[in-house]
Amino acid sequence: MGHDFQFPRDPDWEWLKASYPSNVLLRADCQFVEAVSHLIGRMAYLSTPYTKAVVNDQMEWDRGMSCDIEVRTARWVRAFAIEGITAVSPILLSCAACHADIEDRLDPLDDVFWARWRRPLLSASGAVVIPAMDGWDVSQGVWRDACWALLHNVPVHLIAKGSEFGADL
Repeated sequence: MGHDFQFPRDPDWEWLKASYPSNVLLRADCQFVEAVSHLIGRMAYLSTPYTKAVVNDQMEWDRGMSCDIEVRTARWVRAFAIEGITAVSPILLSCAACHADIEDRLDPLDDVFWARWRRPLLSASGAVVIPAMDGWDVSQGVWRDACWALLHNVPVHLIAKGSEFGADL
């Protein structure tokens, strides 16, 4: 069973780590290779930052910044795939959809739409993986994904910076 308390609205990773100290559901500072060993046979939901990373100084969506996030996220999907782990990334899928949207019917910054769209992916996953990409710790979307997972007894792996792509610290 999950905890019977309210999660903070804004990201508070130290509070979360203190609330889940046993390293069973929340694996903080997890090495990439350790995460791989725990993810064998599970579909992993790759939770990465997006919105704050793709807006320019005028707070407008920037296609170039979005393409950058898409490529950096794809590298994580690739790294897991090489290790035999199926990591599904809603950011990778939504970036591709938005970049292909020549009719401008999708709003890349419509948080309500994308939260509803990605929920089935999150629900179907056996774990949530949060790589140490710039901005992960202040991302509202990453925070919500982690809190949802913990509330539903789905393991969360916070990949330690420096261990990405299997590199040793």
